[in-house]
Amino acid sequence: MNRKSLFIAATLLIAGLAGQAAQAHQWGCWIQADRNVRIRNASGGSAASAAINDWNGMTILNIGAVSSGEETYVFNANSGATGWGGLARITNYSGCTILRATAQVNTYYYSSTSNSARGVHCQEIGHTFGLDHSNDGGCMGGGYWYSIANAYRPVSHNVTDIGNMYANRLTTDPAQHEEQGNSLRIHAYWVNNPRTLRETSRLATEIVTAKVTGVAEGDAIVNIQEDGYVSSIPTQRVSFDVTRRRKGSLGVKESFVLFQNGNDENRFDEDPSYKVGHSYVLFLTEREDGTYMVVSPQGRYEVTKKGLTPAAKEGFAAELRGASLQDVFSDVAGALEQ
Repeated sequence: MNRKSLFIAATLLIAGLAGQAAQAHQWGCWIQADRNVRIRNASGGSAASAAINDWNGMTILNIGAVSSGEETYVFNANSGATGWGGLARITNYSGCTILRATAQVNTYYYSSTSNSARGVHCQEIGHTFGLDHSNDGGCMGGGYWYSIANAYRPVSHNVTDIGNMYANRLTTDPAQHEEQGNSLRIHAYWVNNPRTLRETSRLATEIVTAKVTGVAEGDAIVNIQEDGYVSSIPTQRVSFDVTRRRKGSLGVKESFVLFQNGNDENRFDEDPSYKVGHSYVLFLTEREDGTYMVVSPQGRYEVTKKGLTPAAKEGFAAELRGASLQDVFSDVAGALEQ
């Protein structure tokens, strides 16, 4: 057996010891067609190369570098003040099978050669294999539970997840193209990932309850690579009327416009569409163009009769599901006084 075959056998043994019923941290139902994944590092540089080499060397995936016909396209681009520092996007698929995906670092926030950039590339490339976040000390949990700058490589848990997901995916098989059960095709690494309500409150310059009065298409975020690839990410502008203010003044305005990444056809994970006529608690910062954006998914909650509904699926924000607006604002007041 060659080195790769030996490693595959060892990895599958580890996965078996973990229990055949163990569930991988999979992003929805997404998965590559088989273990052979063609990757093109278009402009990700050394940080992306290091991340690709880690995934290739540590997992049962056979990752080949190509100049065309890739399943994962990796690049750096300055996309501006979007709130996200990295993005995984599935651009072509059949059922649940990923036919082509992209992994980007937003150099507006990160130096292209930093450990943080390597960590973000590691996480976004991992998403293009179908992995979700996991609190295990490696890059797939970086930013959410600990610093991405210190956790910029895969770890054994990620190796096991890949082993569980790809153990039976040896060759391209049309029968493996399942029904697509998760329409979310964009996974962002958010620059701010506050771990407490106090931290979220301090990151925000404005904390308000506001009602949606309208939603309009915004200018797309367009990045063009030297090889001609065009990344175009739609955005929306959401208009709000303020009904209650807990922090800030919004320039003494009673209304404002929110910048949101994506649209109804290209929705970001943890950033669902806003609904006209519905009210939200929002933790905001102002952008250079005068619009606002939430500090992170942990900074938006829909107000419902059953309590608050958080956008975030993990962490302290998810635990606030069903909390009353009065209790949360009381906790915010305490956080701001500390």
